[in-house]
Amino acid sequence: MSANADSGLKGNRDVTDTEGDYSIYPHMDGIKSSMSWKLGCYGERGALSKDMIGSLAEQFDLPTKLVRELSVFLGNCLNNDDDIAINLTEVRRSQAIERGQKHLKQLLRKAKQSSIGPQELRNALGSLSTYFAATPEDGDLLDQVLDKLETATTLTQDVIDDIRHILVTPGAVAEMSPRDKRFSRDKRRQYIVESCCYIWKDAGRPLTYTTYSDGRPGGQRQGPLVNFIQAVVKMITEPGQILSGETIRVDIDDFRGKLEREEKERWAPPELANQYT
Repeated sequence: MSANADSGLKGNRDVTDTEGDYSIYPHMDGIKSSMSWKLGCYGERGALSKDMIGSLAEQFDLPTKLVRELSVFLGNCLNNDDDIAINLTEVRRSQAIERGQKHLKQLLRKAKQSSIGPQELRNALGSLSTYFAATPEDGDLLDQVLDKLETATTLTQDVIDDIRHILVTPGAVAEMSPRDKRFSRDKRRQYIVESCCYIWKDAGRPLTYTTYSDGRPGGQRQGPLVNFIQAVVKMITEPGQILSGETIRVDIDDFRGKLEREEKERWAPPELANQYT
């Protein structure tokens, strides 16, 4: 996230106390980039082009109608409308400021030792946020340094002094990574894998994968469904990426568990149905 990319965050405060410690819930897309999803507003046309739909239908012997449905599902998963809370994560004020200070101290040390160039320093500073700055003037401090570094060919003493000034200004910078990465799951990925599984199931295919332990190319988890998911993911990322086989395995297992719970709830007596939700 750049220092100027905070406009989408400020509507997500969960308290109005700007002096105390609190959490905000920004979109994960603006904080970490484990996958370069092709976000957009796709509507009913879906996320896949006509050629992509034809390619998937032919390669995996699927009805074109089902792949078109998948395209619409994927478009919903990749919607970047700020009003859709599909992929939120928690950022804690005190933690974000502490991480920002630590990052800035490391950069200051490198700048003093001349072990970092102006543009590298500018890129590193640009990953910080001014969201928690106490005043607009405090928030401008980082932008001023970035402006100086934009055309700089060497690091000057005034830049180093400016970084020192930011360090002694509480809240002037923050590092906006999730409060606890263990609970920051990429829900877009989860929903995309689920969409693929729904289509695969509707085509009458088994929700299975094969496990190999002989180190063969392609990873430990393989099979037609895994290959299908990887092909889809490669089409909706830029540049094209694939998921780890183990990640896909976890998501397939979760999806199968979800179907089993839904089936139990469907046939359970009313007094027992709630235990499956």
